[in-house]
Amino acid sequence: MSLGLPSHLSRAANSRALATAARWAALVCLVMAAINVTVSTVGGTTGAASWISTIVLLPMIALLLLLSRGRTVLLTLVYLLVGAVCTFFYVFLIFDSTPAYQDTNLLVVALPVVAMTLVGGTGTGSLVGVLWATLGFALAETAVFFGATAAGRDFRPDAISLSAYLLLVGVLAFDGLTRGSRSRTQGAIHRAVRDARLVDLRRELLAESTADLHDTVLSELVAVAATEPGELPARLRQRIESDLHRIGGAGLPADDHALADEDPWYDGELRRAIEDARDEGIAVDVSGEWEAVALLTADARRAVGLAVRQCLVNVLRHSGSATAEVAFSCGEASVSVMVVDSGHGFAAGGGPGDRLGLRQSVHDRISKVGGTVTVYSAEDVGTTVIMTLPVAEAS
Repeated sequence: MSLGLPSHLSRAANSRALATAARWAALVCLVMAAINVTVSTVGGTTGAASWISTIVLLPMIALLLLLSRGRTVLLTLVYLLVGAVCTFFYVFLIFDSTPAYQDTNLLVVALPVVAMTLVGGTGTGSLVGVLWATLGFALAETAVFFGATAAGRDFRPDAISLSAYLLLVGVLAFDGLTRGSRSRTQGAIHRAVRDARLVDLRRELLAESTADLHDTVLSELVAVAATEPGELPARLRQRIESDLHRIGGAGLPADDHALADEDPWYDGELRRAIEDARDEGIAVDVSGEWEAVALLTADARRAVGLAVRQCLVNVLRHSGSATAEVAFSCGEASVSVMVVDSGHGFAAGGGPGDRLGLRQSVHDRISKVGGTVTVYSAEDVGTTVIMTLPVAEAS
């Protein structure tokens, strides 16, 4: 079992889980042996020596509790040696106080043997676990043999302890044999997750590039269409060249030193969007705390600038209004930018034909920098787009 964990973690997790289960199972076996002897003594079917056989199990229980706090090779060896001595006296006292027991093929005898065998579950690997289990089983059976011989009883291998040994060895062997196949499966899963993540990253980059192309190309086409026939004005040519250069470098990491020298307002996308809209014939009024844009991160300033640019393009193309207002407000943890026009508007649930602009250039772009967008519009009333962005955290 890999438990859904990576292969380099599943081995340690499986070993810890098996070790914990083995220690608790061994502890249960010893407690059951003590309870069985105690009940037999209270019922009057055994002699007083049975009480002593219960006491000799206490060192094994104490050492198991110590193993549960931290396994070491030395502590495991001490547990096996002390367990062998305790098992010898336990078997001898059981037979000495119970004449009805004629051989060792008994549950009450098998319980400490199983507890000794289960020490193999505390190994750090399959082969090591099998070796510990074999050593524990051999020492326990040897102790049972000498204990029964000293009490004058016959030694017969019991099916319970032998079955527990074979089951534990089978579990450890299966874990070792299937570990390689689990590693290959986990590797395939990791590669699939990596490939899926790469697809998502490509999709995000494609969406961002599409939004950039949409914002710049559409804006420039509208500007070119609004100019008089003939040579383009120098300012418009410069703007187109600047946009083309920006498209070519979009997605490249920004130069931190260059950004530090820029003015967040005068050198940002937001003011450029307003000036471009004015060049295209829209009378744009700016009100409120426009200096608050300095509180935003560089990514947020660029995102809101391109989003405002798209909103103003929509005003020019769809609203039928020649005026618009860009208003700023600042709260404790956020900056809001509103684009308001008094044009045609659109009914709730509807919208202009340019759905790509509102979805990718406004909603998606603002949400990527942690902001929200709210649109209020009604026919013959106008449209208000409110973009709220979180301020940059103080470093």
